[in-house]
Amino acid sequence: MAPLIRECLANIECRVIDIIGKHNIIVLEGLRAYIDESDPHKRGFHAVGDGTFIADGGHLDRRAMMQSKLPPGV
Repeated sequence: MAPLIRECLANIECRVIDIIGKHNIIVLEGLRAYIDESDPHKRGFHAVGDGTFIADGGHLDRRAMMQSKLPPGV
């Protein structure tokens, strides 16, 4: 099981199945979903795919933390 982010309403465990370098696209296959049904706020959190995230409309830059997981040039 992948480590879960406690602050997230839902976590999706994925596996990289293809990297299309020409277009900088990473294709993921969802393996499992974990949903925190106890959270009454149902906040949104979206991974943009370049090391940045959108949470409740705010933008989080985690590129430095995610750099080792991104393909070169992204």
